[in-house]
Amino acid sequence: MGLYEYKLLDDTEQWNLLWDKGTFLIHCIEVDKKYSLYALYNFFVEVELDNETSRIIAKKHFKTGGTLDKYSGNVDISNL
Repeated sequence: MGLYEYKLLDDTEQWNLLWDKGTFLIHCIEVDKKYSLYALYNFFVEVELDNETSRIIAKKHFKTGGTLDKYSGNVDISNL
């Protein structure tokens, strides 16, 4: 499955697929938020969490770009 097909799924199917098939890579903690990065097929999904409650705020899906840049140097993505 590619990123385009994943984006066509409804939100519940996206979450189920992420939890069933995604590979957790790393957490990134900021002042008021925590991010969890997952690899899923040939793309990434970033889950944004509230630092105080650990509740999910949002998710982003991407292959490259600024969102992935904040993790560079912290995780080896070359073998994914």
